[in-house]
Amino acid sequence: MTVDADRLRSLVDAPVVHRESVPSTNDIARAEGRDGAAHGTFVVADEQTAGRGRTGNTWASPPGGVWSSTLVRPSFDASHVGRLTFAGGLAAAETAEESGVDVDLKWPNDVVVGGDARKLCGVLTEAVVDEVPVAGKPVDEVLPGTDPADAELSFAVLGIGVNADLDPGDLDVDRDVTTLRAETGDVDATDVAATLHERLLAWVETVATDDGFADALDAWRERSATLGKRVRVETRDGGTVVGEATGVTSRGALVVETADGRVDVTEGECSRLRRA
Repeated sequence: MTVDADRLRSLVDAPVVHRESVPSTNDIARAEGRDGAAHGTFVVADEQTAGRGRTGNTWASPPGGVWSSTLVRPSFDASHVGRLTFAGGLAAAETAEESGVDVDLKWPNDVVVGGDARKLCGVLTEAVVDEVPVAGKPVDEVLPGTDPADAELSFAVLGIGVNADLDPGDLDVDRDVTTLRAETGDVDATDVAATLHERLLAWVETVATDDGFADALDAWRERSATLGKRVRVETRDGGTVVGEATGVTSRGALVVETADGRVDVTEGECSRLRRA
């Protein structure tokens, strides 16, 4: 079952943009943002033909999932964009829990199920800073010489994909995945989308303050599948960081205690390792 756009509009207190098929909902939401669309504008598609994950990996998006992007205009500067990924992960986790699925959060952006960490949801945060799209990395790494505290955060787009009313075999991916249907039986994709949007805007508001972000980190830690574990992070520049994940910073970096000392990892693919 795909999202019923008319019923979704009756459930969501924000503009809803629905498409049957698009390359990427983030692209649509970013265009809406440049046209002045309101905070909370919700872009939903029945299918994405070129969905992407945070590191550029293809995200399989056939009919039956909730493939969405939400435009947000947060009240903080570009240095705090990393907070939004935590907001998105927590919103997706609470949405899954509302459907009766116990989930964990894998740094930085995956909602997973079970000891084998089957992926259920993913989050891609794309900020637009000084009119330049910035996806998945700190602003000053993408725009060298830019002080994030002084950079203008025009808006951000939170792309969240939920494997909802479909089967794992419908997803053409090379990793272990699951779906809400596989975990609980048939679900209503429209209700899932409405819950996701409500929870997301609530968490975006919460992380806008330092105290609220501290609360979000506490909620994230309670669900973390990463902290306290020995991990390997393959970074985008080809490096590897191995050690124990001990925390996250105020900018969303993963703190890893390695044999050579502490490393704050801002991006990369994180996997758990068996302890020696």
